[in-house]
Amino acid sequence: MPKLLSVMFVALFTFCLSGIAAADSIVETWTCKVKEDKKIEDVQAINSQWLKWVNARVEGGGIKSSVGESVVGNSENFLFVDTYPNLATWAATKDALDSADGEKLDELFEDVSECSENRLWKIEDTK
Repeated sequence: MPKLLSVMFVALFTFCLSGIAAADSIVETWTCKVKEDKKIEDVQAINSQWLKWVNARVEGGGIKSSVGESVVGNSENFLFVDTYPNLATWAATKDALDSADGEKLDELFEDVSECSENRLWKIEDTK
């Protein structure tokens, strides 16, 4: 009987964790252009630095980031798409970026890109 209880406990624990993993997420998007004499590879390199930096400084991490390029339509613009596990992680990231080191990262982005729009989205999985 104790073995059955421990198996049931592990199954229940796994089920609860899967619910957390499938929770809604927060997505921040930025619509930007690459500055003249710069390349999208420059943007991607800085974005990689940014991602490592925020995940190292924000408790729990789990932050993801992508650079999206247009396949059809306006190819002058690109997107930053940052995905956070929850709103608290997004807020903690903003706090971390308010530091002197965070401002240096922002300056690197400003050297290679100019962003015109920003949105914060709550993404809910369709069931």
